[in-house]
Amino acid sequence: MWKGIDVSDNQGAVDWSQIAAAGVQFAILRSVRRSGKTDYQFAANLAGCRKYNIPAAVYKYTYAVTEAQAQEEARQVVALLQQYDLAAGTMVWWDVEDRDILQPIGRAKLTALIQAARTVIEAAGYRFGIYAGLYVYQERWFDFDRFAAAPLWVARYYNGYNVMQFSADPDQSKKPEVGRALWGWQYTSTGRVPGINGNADLDICYQDPAGTEETGTEPGAIWCLSIADVWAESIAKAAAAAYPGCLVHKAAVLDVGGIEIWIASIADVWTQAQAEEVQHQFAALGVAGVVHNIRVLK
Repeated sequence: MWKGIDVSDNQGAVDWSQIAAAGVQFAILRSVRRSGKTDYQFAANLAGCRKYNIPAAVYKYTYAVTEAQAQEEARQVVALLQQYDLAAGTMVWWDVEDRDILQPIGRAKLTALIQAARTVIEAAGYRFGIYAGLYVYQERWFDFDRFAAAPLWVARYYNGYNVMQFSADPDQSKKPEVGRALWGWQYTSTGRVPGINGNADLDICYQDPAGTEETGTEPGAIWCLSIADVWAESIAKAAAAAYPGCLVHKAAVLDVGGIEIWIASIADVWTQAQAEEVQHQFAALGVAGVVHNIRVLK
């Protein structure tokens, strides 16, 4: 379990030397504002994380109501990450929480908007995760099963708006239940941590935030859940057509000696544990899949 923060220019200038000394183990930085401009403190926050070796990810609060808008928001994030030389594999959290704008869209359309953003983010080589309040899950704003392979970060403020110190651990019995493993839990928006004046969001992460645990066995390798291992691209595409979001790869399958075949992958993830978790989730839905360690060739 790791403890961290998420910050934006709402916190003003942050003293990262104090943040590091307080034991913050990861940070999630706002990337792009609603206007499309970079968060005013992004450069300083990223520099602080890099100086003190604090693993950093980014988030984007989405306002998109059309697929074109979702794609444009995602492109803005990608451009920012590339501008600041953030490595492939950096996590981008898609923040789905605006009740006034997003909730009225409807389940099917909002699911499509999130998927549109995801496609852009992952095509650029970055990881995609979803942040949402527990109420979003409970009210089923979108189809969570469509994103079973995407890491999930959920907010639940069990202590109301009482001040919570970073040095104190949250009550794990209050961890939100969403029927699947969580990447992280944002447990308060009224946290206090040295280096930030006023309130800060505090988070618990249940996976290595640096993304270093059990990664692919060689550079460029990922893990996937395959529903078809075949010799022809056309057959792989036919299998993938039955599952929205399923991707077709020509791949070297490293766990079976590097044999080159076509794969219909229902989940591309970064660790074997994540792939196996997705395998169990899809099995419960009646979908059988095989976990592979692959290097994508095409």
